Amino acid sequence: MGLHAPLSDFRIHASRDPAPRIFLTVTPGIPPHPMHTTTDSALLQVERLMLVLVRVAAGTGVSAGEPATLRAAQYHLEAGGQRVRARLALHACEALGVVGDQAVRLAACVELLHNASLVHDDLQDKEKLRRGLPTVCAAFGSDVALCTGDLLLSAAYGALADLPDPTPLPALLRCVHARTAQVIQGQCSELATKDYALAEVARYEEIVVGKSGVLLSLPLELAFLAARQEQWLPRIRAAAHAFGIGYQMVDDLEDVQGDAAQHSLNIVLLLAAGRSPELAADQARQLARGHLEAAIEHAEALPNKAGALLTEFAFALVKRVKSA
Repeated sequence: MGLHAPLSDFRIHASRDPAPRIFLTVTPGIPPHPMHTTTDSALLQVERLMLVLVRVAAGTGVSAGEPATLRAAQYHLEAGGQRVRARLALHACEALGVVGDQAVRLAACVELLHNASLVHDDLQDKEKLRRGLPTVCAAFGSDVALCTGDLLLSAAYGALADLPDPTPLPALLRCVHARTAQVIQGQCSELATKDYALAEVARYEEIVVGKSGVLLSLPLELAFLAARQEQWLPRIRAAAHAFGIGYQMVDDLEDVQGDAAQHSLNIVLLLAAGRSPELAADQARQLARGHLEAAIEHAEALPNKAGALLTEFAFALVKRVKSA
């Protein structure tokens, strides 16, 4: 179940140099995204801030040498990634008039939470590779990986500590805590679902929302909370959760054999119980398309086109459904 597979074409490779390097690569089925100059610049600031936060947190109270968790956290962040959640946050912030360091810190918070979940997932799933490189647990060992995920999680809260406008901080912290708790519950639910052949579609969707949907919702939620427009939160959650489910179903359609070999939860394998694989795949395509269309409808209803980037991702995935 590839819950953390690539979503887009934009990859950032951070380094210890003052300016992280940016490379544009094209993922099949996803058109290159015309990055707004402001968002492009802000993403570089997000990269720098994440590295600063983990260094400060890991360095507190250390008497000598560089702690393994710091080296592991830097290793993981410098491996790059799409930074989709940071992009969603920055785009929504810009649309809503949340600018400067306020927006950068919200984006860094979400991205650090996401990366903490990746490190812990790789540890529990015993994954050897991520982004073409050894995972933190493979490179540094399971004990360091556990602590590194915790460090990234802690750094996410540190990102909110110095907001230029601290007025919305209580609401932001409540939201971050709630989504983090949901991610933890989603992971526990997946681990508890041993017999995937007996799982139901509703159970599958619940796990997907917990594992990935809530961290796709959080970037927009934080932006709207910072803009004092919390009345839109239910619509945001509906859009992000539908997108997360639709995306996961597309990913499952493209990796049926791999998931079958690893006994991973996959919507096609789930639906194939008692029917032909072809019919199961057709039903999965219909379900995926329905969720993605719902995501588009909800995202387009958000004010000031704050959900436009999520809409763009969803449209691209609808095209992928046809060939999956």
